[in-house]
Amino acid sequence: MKDIPRSGPHRPDKGPFPMEVEGMVSQYLLNPRGEVDGLLLDDLTVIKFPPHLARELVQVIMPKERVRANGHLEAEKLFKGHVITNPATGRAIREIKPTPPERAGALGPLQPLSVTGTIRVVRRNPHGDTDGVVLGDGTFVQLPPHAGRQFANLLREGQVITAVGYGTVNDFGKTVAVAMLGRSAAALALIEPPPVKPKRHPEDRGVREEEA
Repeated sequence: MKDIPRSGPHRPDKGPFPMEVEGMVSQYLLNPRGEVDGLLLDDLTVIKFPPHLARELVQVIMPKERVRANGHLEAEKLFKGHVITNPATGRAIREIKPTPPERAGALGPLQPLSVTGTIRVVRRNPHGDTDGVVLGDGTFVQLPPHAGRQFANLLREGQVITAVGYGTVNDFGKTVAVAMLGRSAAALALIEPPPVKPKRHPEDRGVREEEA
């Protein structure tokens, strides 16, 4: 059966809408520095992923394994991944911003983490969006703000949740950047990619200047 993209809800006001693709990994794709920054599927679809997460990506998925990716289609057969999941193992990784170079040397590698617990504190950013929760055991579960809206009915104090992603455990505590979230391990859902901001064209600026 041919693998075909499965589209999510259309959001015309947010630009290209989230999609999900699934297929067999043919090989890794590397950038000139030798970092894995993509996957080539058997149907020749390319899935892009940030190279600063190459070390963690190769732990999640290997060639000849089936992969599921959530993200945006940038061109025919070119897909920008936001969450990469291995359906067979349940491991997943979400795109996160790179650590500044001056701090990266002092930090250890991220590791796959799966946590279950009761929400004790819901953290919100200055805009009022939920961007993380603290569980009863002190684990901090980090979310992008748009995911806080996606899981608004779940992210409440006293609610039991299960989160899967990558993070850090050290003497100071435990934190996980979530790729999948749910009420239990049997009810996990992928975090949707962030909305794509519409591109501004040079002529738009000219129109705004004339209007001013």
